[in-house]
Amino acid sequence: MEKLNSLRERIVIGFLVLLLVGGGVWRAVQTSDPGGEVALAGQQQQSLSADHDPVEEPEMITVHLVGAVNNPGVYHLPAGSRVFELLEIGGGFNEDADQEVLNQARPLLDGEQIYIHRTGETERPPSLSNGGGKININRASASDLTALPGIGDVRANQIVAHREAHGYFTDLEQIMDVSGIGQSTFNNIADQITIY
Repeated sequence: MEKLNSLRERIVIGFLVLLLVGGGVWRAVQTSDPGGEVALAGQQQQSLSADHDPVEEPEMITVHLVGAVNNPGVYHLPAGSRVFELLEIGGGFNEDADQEVLNQARPLLDGEQIYIHRTGETERPPSLSNGGGKININRASASDLTALPGIGDVRANQIVAHREAHGYFTDLEQIMDVSGIGQSTFNNIADQITIY
């Protein structure tokens, strides 16, 4: 009888062990699969929502291309575009263009006019100069800048050097970043300068 009880205990214990092991395996399989499916469904949902999200339009600038270029006109480009990209859209230089005068790598500014010089031309034609008689601090030579009140040779050369070191001014007030030009000097010249 003891042998029978011992045998029954062994069978019951073996059965319980099998149930525990089987249940553990079954649980492990069940928890890993749905988790994978849920993760996959989440990824699919993310990719679907990404496909349906509206794409943000890049900020655009407007630039006027004139002079010795094949297709002069007003062009709209993404902010941060460079002169060479504008020239590509404008059909490139024409046969009269002086290609060495213009820095094609510089970034464009919204609202500016890019003039392409003809070979042998040193100044822009008067009809294409900036209206209102303002001095363009992004293009003016040091001698042109001395026409501004309170700007002598030293300050004019500093403006040109700053422009060459840091790129074109994108706001009139940035001229105060030039050493020696403070608020009072800026106030005296603000209505006589432009960045376009």
